[in-house]
Amino acid sequence: METPSPNHGPTPSAKSPGRIIAAIGILALGGLLVGGIMPRMKQEKTLSEDSADVNSSVKEVNVVPPHLAKSEGLSLPGSIRALEETQIYARTSGYLIKRYVDIGSHVKQGDLLAEISSPDVDQQQFQAIADQAKATATVGQSRADVQNKQATVEEMRAEAAKSTAGIEQAKAAVASSNSKLAQAKANLSSSIAKVAQAKQALETQNASLKQAQAQHDLAETTAKRYRSLLAQGFVAQQDADQAEANVKTTSASVDSAKAQIGAAKAQVDAAVQDVESSKAMVASAEADVRSSQESVRAARAGLSSSIANISAAQANVGASQANVVASAAQVQSNKANTDRFSVLKNFSRITAPFDGVITLRNADVGSLINPGDASNPKLALFSIARVDTLRIQVSVPQTYFQAVRPGTKASIIVKEMHGKEFPAEVFQNAGAIDPTSRTLLTEVRIPNAQNALIPGMYAQVKFGVGGSVKSLRIPSNTLMVDATGTHVAIVQDGKLKFVPIVISRDFGTEIEIASGLNGDEQVVTNPTDDLKPGQSVKILPTEGGKTK
Repeated sequence: METPSPNHGPTPSAKSPGRIIAAIGILALGGLLVGGIMPRMKQEKTLSEDSADVNSSVKEVNVVPPHLAKSEGLSLPGSIRALEETQIYARTSGYLIKRYVDIGSHVKQGDLLAEISSPDVDQQQFQAIADQAKATATVGQSRADVQNKQATVEEMRAEAAKSTAGIEQAKAAVASSNSKLAQAKANLSSSIAKVAQAKQALETQNASLKQAQAQHDLAETTAKRYRSLLAQGFVAQQDADQAEANVKTTSASVDSAKAQIGAAKAQVDAAVQDVESSKAMVASAEADVRSSQESVRAARAGLSSSIANISAAQANVGASQANVVASAAQVQSNKANTDRFSVLKNFSRITAPFDGVITLRNADVGSLINPGDASNPKLALFSIARVDTLRIQVSVPQTYFQAVRPGTKASIIVKEMHGKEFPAEVFQNAGAIDPTSRTLLTEVRIPNAQNALIPGMYAQVKFGVGGSVKSLRIPSNTLMVDATGTHVAIVQDGKLKFVPIVISRDFGTEIEIASGLNGDEQVVTNPTDDLKPGQSVKILPTEGGKTK
């Protein structure tokens, strides 16, 4: 293989495939730019220039001013409705046993329409009456129980009073026993003193006996000496006799002393017995004191027990009184339940709520009736409508709200009655203009004593306002209606402005405006779709009041 010279570039045969592909891509991109993108860019530039020319150009338009026109009378459509209309539902369950009316029946307020047999309600009413009687008897029993408990309280109070008296009596017994004890102790002291005194007297008598015995012994010795001396003749007979007499006297004194000693011993024994008796009396008195004190404690314990019993009995009275209140409340509850079932029982008689005509009947005799629900009109037994006076609600344009007031005369025309007019009168209105439609909801009432009209008819309400009302009108070919609503195009300072409007009435070639225009605007006629807000326009001149 030959080696290429370093001074020369590669030969064509030596080019790589990648470079060839890149060159082809660049050539293709250039072709696209020249053949596709460039013509499109040129086209967009042309369209932009054309659009600029259009926007910069002045559009020529025809305009017309709004004008005031006298009203030839106001006639509004409406649907005739009953003055009062309602559906009558059952308020109790049972079976329809009697029906007195059908559709088209004329009824007076309070007339019986149907009767429902409700055995379940009857049984519930009987049960409620029995429960009420039972509760009433329970009230009587509870009141008797209260009286019984109150009697028990009084009895406990009597026991407490008796215990109080027993305490006082026991205290008196204690005082008496203490007094007797003191007396017994005093008697014991006195008896002890008498024993001592008797013993002292006995000792004295013993001393006297000894003295008398000594004197007797002396007297006998003296007498014996004097007898010896008398026999010897040393003493006189008188002195011997005197000595003998002294012996006898002293002997008598000894006997007397002995007798007095026996009496003194007897006195000592008696005094000792008195002491023992007094001790026994003291012991007895002390026992009486202890017994009386125990009686006081027992009486106080009885009083405390009686007070506790009184508190318990009073608590029982309170509980019984609470039972009376609860029973009375149960009586009221049962009475309310009885009254409720009485009301439900009365609901078995279906009556007319007002004078009217039956417009619907949904039940036959023997049908099972369930309590109705206003959310399910199919459960209504009857529909009733008051038709002696009918009403129509119409939306009066704002232009006429001052002319059509309560008391304004009107007439009703039904097409199917060959143009016959029925007198009517405005009864009331909503008192506020609907900001969306610029209308005033107004109710017209129609006397219907002969029942010539019936609810549901379509009618025209004609108000005799005449030329007293002027309304703003524009040609119908000025209207523009799109997704944003109804509006017109006006020329202001050489530019277009779109103004939303509210239509009151459509007279075909002209439109009555409720709001949106003042009357001094220049309204574009026959507006085209290419008109834009803010666009500069030129008003074409008119000839003879008509646009060219």
